Amino acid sequence: MSSFSSSDIIRMRAAEAAPLQKNWGWMVAFGALLAIAGFVALGSVVLSTIATVLIVGVAMIASGLVEIAYAFAMRSWKKFFLWIVIGLLYVVGGGAVVQNPLLAAGFLTLLLGAGLFASGLVRIFLAFQLPKNAPWALVALSGAVTFLLGGVILAQWPVSSLWVLGVFLGVDLIFAGASWMGFGLSLRRAEGGEASGFLANESGSATGFGFGEGFQRKLFAEFLGTFWLVFGGCGSALISAGFPQLGIGFTGVSLAFGLTVLTGAYAFGPVSGGHFNPAVSLGLATAGRFSWKELGPYWLVQLIGATAAAFVLLKICQGNIDFSLANGFAANGYEEHSPNGYTLQAAFLVETVLTAFFLLVILGVTEARASVGFAALAIGLALTLIHLVDIPITNASVNPARSTSQALFVGGWALEQLWLFWVAPLLGGLLGGLIHRFALADKA
Repeated sequence: MSSFSSSDIIRMRAAEAAPLQKNWGWMVAFGALLAIAGFVALGSVVLSTIATVLIVGVAMIASGLVEIAYAFAMRSWKKFFLWIVIGLLYVVGGGAVVQNPLLAAGFLTLLLGAGLFASGLVRIFLAFQLPKNAPWALVALSGAVTFLLGGVILAQWPVSSLWVLGVFLGVDLIFAGASWMGFGLSLRRAEGGEASGFLANESGSATGFGFGEGFQRKLFAEFLGTFWLVFGGCGSALISAGFPQLGIGFTGVSLAFGLTVLTGAYAFGPVSGGHFNPAVSLGLATAGRFSWKELGPYWLVQLIGATAAAFVLLKICQGNIDFSLANGFAANGYEEHSPNGYTLQAAFLVETVLTAFFLLVILGVTEARASVGFAALAIGLALTLIHLVDIPITNASVNPARSTSQALFVGGWALEQLWLFWVAPLLGGLLGGLIHRFALADKA
């Protein structure tokens, strides 16, 4: 009778996971889309609430139809009529939800608030029934949070009906997206090796190849840096640029973007390289200074970081009674949406040229022959100069992640014109990387 060793079992588990590992990229991309959708949902909670209720209504109708169909498989008349009645109730209830989603949202929100309130009380009571050596404090704390959350929902009902379900949808999408991305990246780490992540060896250490142990740190640093760039740069444009009499104007906004890159490069650059921009990542890869296999994950976390920053800015700006997304929300545009009416051709040209020179500066000041310690300063000043030139033309992009984050919340024209602020910066980054690699790079 043969027996399996631990190494045999690990190899079998790795073989079973192989089909999943081949699709790790799709899982990461799907997770990123879910996370972005979550931030968009949080940016428009009323519409998200209605969407949530409509999904519930459609699900009820579908469930009712299935139960009616199942009734005809019953051999007992009593069970037949029972399933028919249940199915009809589901169909009628789902139809009522779809017909009047706001009324249904109010009812569902009331049930949700009452359920959380009661669940919190029960959890607090049970926490004090646990033995002293059990984690009763954590149970009590979770019960208190649940209790308070239910109380807030009930206290603001029926007004809370307009935002509660939308907030829950947004948060759920963000966490689901993060889970999918984490699972996909763990599979990528396991690809090419026998054990990694959930395929760990007996000692629990990772033996897989791929991105390496520190890649998650890189992605997190890149997320933080991109968040900081959009929050600081776009925040200065939205909050401080036009402040009555004391506004910082174009010059202040340009300096703010430069300062975010300068400080972010010093803070996060040692971990991730401090790209904070899909065009920069592409240019560095083209120049041979960045791994092509890391390009996709970098783009994803840059988009998520930028979108998260835009969402926080939106919530801050909505605290001002005069705020309106119709004013543009610092989105990039051309023609009638250009700050000074510049054409599509002018916008495309300036975005391409400025991004190309931005890459040339980045690549030049980060070479071994350049002065040590001054790279971030030169890059920050370069971005300041770029914004001094480009704000009147397109509101200054040279960064697809920055443009996408604002356009997602503005919608309409901003999404229609977003293509330019991907194509032109990426083309500029590609040109900058090629020029440096074949004409300026230190051959040694």
